[in-house]
Amino acid sequence: MTVSGGAPVLAADLPANPDVVIVGAGAAGLAAGRELRRRGVSFVIVEAANRVGGRAWTESESFGAPVDHGCSWISGSDKNVFTAFGREAGFTLVDHSNADVDLFDLDGARADDADWAAFDRAWDAIEREFDRAGRAGRDVPASTIMPDVPWGATIKSWMGAMDYGVRFDELSTAGHWNTIDSQPSFIVREGLGALVATLADGLPISLGTRVTSVDWSGTGVRVETTKGTIAAKACLLTVATGVLNADAIAFTPKLPDWKREAAANIPMGLLMKVPLLFDGARLGLGENNWVTYRIPEDREGEACYFVAWPCGHDYLFGNIGGPFAWELYAEGQAAVVDYALEALVRLVGSDARKHFVRGFTTDWADNPLTYGAYGSVRPGAWGAREALATPLADRLFFAGEATGGDRCALVDGAHESGRKTAVALARAIS
Repeated sequence: MTVSGGAPVLAADLPANPDVVIVGAGAAGLAAGRELRRRGVSFVIVEAANRVGGRAWTESESFGAPVDHGCSWISGSDKNVFTAFGREAGFTLVDHSNADVDLFDLDGARADDADWAAFDRAWDAIEREFDRAGRAGRDVPASTIMPDVPWGATIKSWMGAMDYGVRFDELSTAGHWNTIDSQPSFIVREGLGALVATLADGLPISLGTRVTSVDWSGTGVRVETTKGTIAAKACLLTVATGVLNADAIAFTPKLPDWKREAAANIPMGLLMKVPLLFDGARLGLGENNWVTYRIPEDREGEACYFVAWPCGHDYLFGNIGGPFAWELYAEGQAAVVDYALEALVRLVGSDARKHFVRGFTTDWADNPLTYGAYGSVRPGAWGAREALATPLADRLFFAGEATGGDRCALVDGAHESGRKTAVALARAIS
């Protein structure tokens, strides 16, 4: 097994008529496969991409060092299954709990004590309003309950555009309230995507196999793929809601209206990562530090915030999210990299240009296997996650990060969703 995004070790023979077809070899699909294998249920995983991991993907070709294009953190690491997986597999887990912050004011100068105090007050004020709404059981747009405070747009950019891929007017207060705290946390030197890929070892997976339709009209299912038709007792779909909402898979009969509405109420938010490689210069930024700068209060989400030199690698990765990310991505990869580099230059000076080697941006915005980064539930629709997870006729099941409960949009949430759904599926077909 490689730890840099290479091909996993797959089972030699795929079952011809398995009990279960799992669509997608991301964290949810791999977890489901491992659980079904443990229970002696035959299955095959079909994956449209030519690799496993889904939105957990590490590659080393771009920079000569592992870079996570998707998920990067083992969040809530004290209760996260990937902590144990990483340690057992010999990965290097670097503590990133409450990491230091390099903070800058509007003019690009380092934040002074007054700036820091205002920054902390803004964060506390916004969290306090989320707490009040959560305790009251309110599920409204976060923008409708937030105070106007200095540094508020900066905090909202992190908590909305970059944490959920949406602005505060699209962010569900219940969605935030019902999600676990991200601390403590680890980052993985070899890449979290590489760690997720180890779960594929020995599983029957067919890569480069896109599903075009699922017929669940009979007593079982018939799954049409680009490599032929598979008949099985049940099908487990772990695809992104972006795929469901784009009608990229045809269903016979069509999914019921309530199921389609559930998927529509969890549209894909966007977080672009913009890794920037340097020649070894550290530009005055601390290793593993967050790099954040104040933005005008009317420019929420229009920023690129960084993680500097993760695990000692010679790159920063920028984070751009929400509607601004969609707009910027439409201008092309070069425009995204230029924006991120200029944002950094404003903070550390023109030396950044001298030491810059190259950069790129992730392509989740128009990737036909995702159409976004992760599902962000609409305000007032928190129950959509449970509805999406509800099986149909004991033969069509759904799992993935969008159904990850209090760990939604996280890789361990996807894993747990896949595992739990596999348990229910195995019972249903036994």
